[in-house]
Amino acid sequence: MDRVRDARSRPASMVKTYVQTVCLREGTEDEYRAYHADCWPAVVKSLAEVGIRELDIYLTPGAGDALSRLVMVMKTTDAFDPAVDFPRHASSSPVVAEWEARMKAFQTPAPEAKQDAWWSPMEQVFDLSAQLASAGARAGYKVPEG
Repeated sequence: MDRVRDARSRPASMVKTYVQTVCLREGTEDEYRAYHADCWPAVVKSLAEVGIRELDIYLTPGAGDALSRLVMVMKTTDAFDPAVDFPRHASSSPVVAEWEARMKAFQTPAPEAKQDAWWSPMEQVFDLSAQLASAGARAGYKVPEG
């Protein structure tokens, strides 16, 4: 479902990182921003209770025929399981269920989303920390051929 760093390759104090994307329906950007500028307390408390430590959402406006795009960056406890904990969050209270329904009304799956998926996982293609850790063992640079 999501891009997760391998637990064996990170210190015990690190957490899982998920990065996902979804599209925003045309003309809903301002209202979506307004909701997130003052997120309902029950929602943020529930997210923390299911193991989400940090959650940031970024928006890039659409251009031409392209819809606006949201990117969510989420850091969780190692015990966090999206298949279990997102549904647990969504059903934690009527207030949270209402929030989730309202947010879903603003969104539409990205074209690359798998069937029956809402948010689409993004692949990590660069990790500065990993590159720095191995920089001393590598000489020069390589130019990809092809």
